[in-house]
Amino acid sequence: MKAPAVLLAAGLALAASAAGSHPHVWVVAQSAYRIEGGRVVAVELALHFDELLSASLVADYDRDRNGVFDPAETARLERETFAGLAELDWLSRLRVDGRPVPLHPPSGFVAELEGGVVTYRFVRRLATPVDPRAASLALTVADPSWYVDVVLDPENPARLLGEPPNGCELGFAPDTSLANLVTPVPPVATTLVCRRSS
Repeated sequence: MKAPAVLLAAGLALAASAAGSHPHVWVVAQSAYRIEGGRVVAVELALHFDELLSASLVADYDRDRNGVFDPAETARLERETFAGLAELDWLSRLRVDGRPVPLHPPSGFVAELEGGVVTYRFVRRLATPVDPRAASLALTVADPSWYVDVVLDPENPARLLGEPPNGCELGFAPDTSLANLVTPVPPVATTLVCRRSS
């Protein structure tokens, strides 16, 4: 597998032939379902990178060394590194009643630096909003090739934003639907199930 551009831009000189054998980048992920007017309209994600990749990103993109990515630095990060995650569909896949549904490309990109950890935050809107009272949703944040190892934040993995209907609950379940999965265990999907509309 060809190394994603986000990693090449970070200066990680890794052999492409080794990409499928074990991960080279580690990410802690948080996600949220955005609900407006009783429908899920978007998912919001935060990707917290490991210290090695974070240090490389800081060295390359925090040009003034002030510990903050200013607008110009953020724009360059988005253009030169974040765009490369398109190869991995920005690590995010949504299923509705078990079927994959399209997500728009990300918007609202923000890069943060705190405690030596770089975090990318972004939003992916659904092509068609979904009523969670009529269908169940499952969001998986993962790289099936296992070049990037993604785990959910153990303390704050997911949340609901906006105006969720009564009776909605978040849950977590293995996602065995991904093709060509080489991870030793399936990634964990964040599920959203609400009481069905009568």
